[in-house]
Amino acid sequence: MSASDILLVIISGLGVTHGLFMAVILWLYPKGNPLSNKLLSGLLIVLSFRVGKSVFLEFTTSTDIKIIFVGLSAIMAIGPLYYLFALSSTQKSFRLKAKHGVHFLPAVVGFIGGWQFEEHHAETLPMLLFISIFLAYYLHFLVYLLVTYRYILQQRKAGLNTDVFDLLRLLFYGLLAIWVVYVLNLLDEFIPYIIGPILYSIVAYVISFIVFRKGYIEQIDQTKYKTTPVTEEQREQIFKKVLKHIVHEKEYQNPGLTLKSLSTSLNLSPQIVSQVINLESGKNFNHFVNTYRIEEARHLLKLEHFKNQTIAAVAYEVGFNSISSFNTAFKKLTGKTPVTFRSEVSK
Repeated sequence: MSASDILLVIISGLGVTHGLFMAVILWLYPKGNPLSNKLLSGLLIVLSFRVGKSVFLEFTTSTDIKIIFVGLSAIMAIGPLYYLFALSSTQKSFRLKAKHGVHFLPAVVGFIGGWQFEEHHAETLPMLLFISIFLAYYLHFLVYLLVTYRYILQQRKAGLNTDVFDLLRLLFYGLLAIWVVYVLNLLDEFIPYIIGPILYSIVAYVISFIVFRKGYIEQIDQTKYKTTPVTEEQREQIFKKVLKHIVHEKEYQNPGLTLKSLSTSLNLSPQIVSQVINLESGKNFNHFVNTYRIEEARHLLKLEHFKNQTIAAVAYEVGFNSISSFNTAFKKLTGKTPVTFRSEVSK
């Protein structure tokens, strides 16, 4: 092995070691959200395993094809872990449940399938099959990245803590960079395979430095509502009452609806109602109510008999008491002004 190869092994190997070290720290870290810490720890373990396989593959003359495909299957666990980490970081009531296991079924299938490969399959099976497998793995990773990023952008609009948003966005850029390099590695005539592990090392060190320097992990906590203990079962029952009152009875159309008036109607304290809405919907009271108001406004703007109604009339119809607050909420939730939306649906 040449001196340059040894240097590459050291650089890329340090990233893997650092990732595993950080995974242990996060798993045991006493601050922040314990579930989020463990999910991020799991993400680092999977990434380290995947990148470690790449380092091993680059510097060995013969590698069992089983190891290659088992290592490749780890890609399909990265996206789900990032997605669940985002959920746990943005929803204070989030808990891992059995149903979340469905996200990891592709990775399990890939892992089991990887053990079925034999050396002779590389010559006997059609190349199209291998291409399809690679495409499925990398597209799976990319779809989860994009879906998760879209979700955190929505949460940002709903008032997500800036530090938590910055952390999730930072991870997105880091994972996307790794995805790009590994896809380019498929064209190994142009991009050396070892670039992937080296980039991972850089990403791991840079992100770790930024995360701990800015204290992002500590921002993901559950301390906001500790003074008002409400069980999960109680939250669900109260939230059903909130939905019945605001949505089914269309109380959102009442311009006089406030957190205090809603709390009075439900015979609960404003603090508990605010807590339940935040935990169950991920939105504060005003944003939660405006979501239904804007949805109703979108519906009305599409109706034929509302075409001659002014924008102000629509705003008052759905519960806003000022045209400016309606325009602001509409643009925030749809990305368009009411006038633009109406002109587009009228075409």
